[in-house]
Amino acid sequence: MQGRLAEFEQRGAQVVAVGQGTGAEAGAAARRHRITYPVLGDPGHQSYRTLGLGRTGVWGLTFAPFFEDLRGSIDNLRRADLRASANPRSDVRRLGGALVVDAAGRIRLLHRSQATTDVPKTTALLAALSPSASGDGRRNVE
Repeated sequence: MQGRLAEFEQRGAQVVAVGQGTGAEAGAAARRHRITYPVLGDPGHQSYRTLGLGRTGVWGLTFAPFFEDLRGSIDNLRRADLRASANPRSDVRRLGGALVVDAAGRIRLLHRSQATTDVPKTTALLAALSPSASGDGRRNVE
């Protein structure tokens, strides 16, 4: 996302990430990963519940990702922030998602990850910002 931030800004969008820790912890993680867009903390996981983002089981956290996407799983391990997983407010089984909201406040896209490796492509997020994007946006994207 960071590498394509300018494309979002050209479409008048603001990228914001939400993490499981406090605001200070989210800011520290952003600095470690060289993220320049805002990263907010949600230590109580309220945004996750509100958006209906799920949790994975032990199988989905440990073995299944390697069978489904070996290369992606290895990349995720390389980028893993093990310090964050030791945080008592962090739920390593919590699945993420992506939300695209337009300037009028309409949800253009809501992606609820089904697995730890299920991350929408940046092109799909950018496409949801297109004036020609149709539908209610409440669907998962490939």
